[in-house]
Amino acid sequence: MRAVGLDMSAAGTYDSLVGVAAREKPGLLRVAPGDPENCYLIHKLEGRDDIVGGRMPLRGPYLSAGQIAIIRRWIELGARRD
Repeated sequence: MRAVGLDMSAAGTYDSLVGVAAREKPGLLRVAPGDPENCYLIHKLEGRDDIVGGRMPLRGPYLSAGQIAIIRRWIELGARRD
């Protein structure tokens, strides 16, 4: 994941995602607190047509609609570090 500037360690994940510009999709943040529709993470999890590369997680199994809804809600509530 370092190729796209992601640190997925326990200490670095939040800082690599929240409020950080998406390299693959200019104009979007990886996670835009309060705005799940403009989060590249949501686009990748849902497998939208505008993503670069494949749907996440690569080769599946993909998250259920309910799991994605939980992530969306976290983002809607401000993507707090808690």
